[in-house]
Amino acid sequence: MIRSSNGELGWGDRLPTQEQLTETFSASRIVVRRALDILEGEGLIDRVQGGGAFVRRYQPLIRRPALHYRSDPGAPFAEEAIEAERIPRYSHRTYPDQAEPEIAHRLRCATGVNVMRTDYMSYANDDPMMVVHSYEPLSITRGTVIERPEEGPYMGAGLIERFTAIGLRPTAVVERVRCRMPRPSETDALHLRPGTPLVIISRFTYHGERVLETADILLDSHHYDIEYATIVDPLPSEDSSSA
Repeated sequence: MIRSSNGELGWGDRLPTQEQLTETFSASRIVVRRALDILEGEGLIDRVQGGGAFVRRYQPLIRRPALHYRSDPGAPFAEEAIEAERIPRYSHRTYPDQAEPEIAHRLRCATGVNVMRTDYMSYANDDPMMVVHSYEPLSITRGTVIERPEEGPYMGAGLIERFTAIGLRPTAVVERVRCRMPRPSETDALHLRPGTPLVIISRFTYHGERVLETADILLDSHHYDIEYATIVDPLPSEDSSSA
């Protein structure tokens, strides 16, 4: 919430005009404009040219990575969107590509090797929420039933089921998370508002020491919380400790 002189403003509420704020706080228009700039930069308000300033709505989707890597994942993004009372949909494009140096390093292969790339865009209420760029070495998948991730009998089955189908059941999925300000193309793709950092998750899917897949998952930090759960081992029982 943002405090006003009359109490609290909720999501979507309109702030007083610059003239009203100038009078209420006995401040100059320059000071008031700068204060609004700061609020917008911190992601607390949205400003519409000629329409005033409004409290930005914050009702994020909660991403629980463990749910994405179950044997039968269902539709994790759809579940996240529905839980936040949004309507989910996604689009994708799959095409052969060559591994650029960074992707080749992550896949532990030579630069320029053939990979199958899939670009995903996920939406909630038609707002772009997440971009995923996934890369799978064709040396592993070529000619198999999972060569194209969104086609065939394992379409939408998830990483675990897909690679299990060709005898390479993943043994670990690792995610590395970092934040930075977005590049112009990322701002355009996710319709990011001013002052909104980008969350980048680099994913590595392993079968033993072998990397089966890597991906970059780009999230609008204003639209997402990420929840990690760690299971704590129980204390040894008295029987096992005395054995």
